[in-house]
Amino acid sequence: MKKNKFIIISIILIIIFLNPKTINNFKSKIIDSKVSIEEIKEISYGYSSNTSFIEYRDGFLMYDGKSLKYIDNEAQREFDLNIRIENYSIDTNNSNIYLLDKIKKEVYIIDKKGVLTKKVSLKENALTVKALYNDNFLIHYTTNVEVEGVKLYSYKGEEIQDISIPQITINLVNIDKDTSNFVISGITIKDDRLYNNIFYYNKKGELIFSYNIENKVFVKTMFLDKKLILADPNYIEIKDLSNEKAKKINLDEEIQYIDIIDDEIVVIDSNKKIIYIDKLGKEKNKEIDMKNIKGIKNIGNKDIIYSDRSIYIPQNKEKKDFTKDILDVFTIYNNSVIVIFRGYVKFLNVD
Repeated sequence: MKKNKFIIISIILIIIFLNPKTINNFKSKIIDSKVSIEEIKEISYGYSSNTSFIEYRDGFLMYDGKSLKYIDNEAQREFDLNIRIENYSIDTNNSNIYLLDKIKKEVYIIDKKGVLTKKVSLKENALTVKALYNDNFLIHYTTNVEVEGVKLYSYKGEEIQDISIPQITINLVNIDKDTSNFVISGITIKDDRLYNNIFYYNKKGELIFSYNIENKVFVKTMFLDKKLILADPNYIEIKDLSNEKAKKINLDEEIQYIDIIDDEIVVIDSNKKIIYIDKLGKEKNKEIDMKNIKGIKNIGNKDIIYSDRSIYIPQNKEKKDFTKDILDVFTIYNNSVIVIFRGYVKFLNVD
């Protein structure tokens, strides 16, 4: 009897451990347990309050109003272009780079090799430049007659469409990288009531739909799989771009950070709770034992959570501390992490 019982238990164990899913889970746990954070290289730079950092191709762009540098994930300087702009706005579509000189009213277009290919003169008082993924670009402008607007330009600098909106304060302009469609968010006050107006356009600058919502001020707009994500400090709206239906989510605490990672909306609230929301609006919460969380990035199948002075991988509880405050974190490919500090940049390998 004991012998039969032993045989039955053995057969069950064999079935379990020969199951491919079991084997993969076992392998995954082994891999996660061996994850480590290794510092590969450090470079220094002259930091100023006018310095911007943008994730770009295999690394990042750095611009300080004097020179535009592209540094790859191996800490190699790919190009260094001298362009002096006192008051600027910068954006990229991961190919061309667009630099707006707000004072001279000019846009410089630089290609991925660091070559200045075009300089476009503007008539309007430009505030920001936004790059479309078909190489055209947008200029958010203001006037002296209570009219703000957005102009759509071709790569050659030809004006395609002028979208002027009277008696509005435009607070956000964002691009859908998959379609080059774009959204404009603007605030109006009517009869002592505040409204956030949303205008959604195609890549030609033609209005697809518009609507407004009372007593909301959206602080961020994002696109996720044919859906428009609108974030107010205590509220998220997931709007279907095909039928305009919306899922509305009220949050208990204010949003401190919001982004899209692996087709999910990731929120850090004022209590430092991390909330994952899928595109249908379903929520799941995670508690992370980490103070002063600033943001989350993703590398491979691992989340990288960063605070003021540390980065943390929750899957295996691996943590790396630093002596200075982190300005930003970029994740490149499956194992490269770039951490920006004032005056220097660290290149890490997560393996």
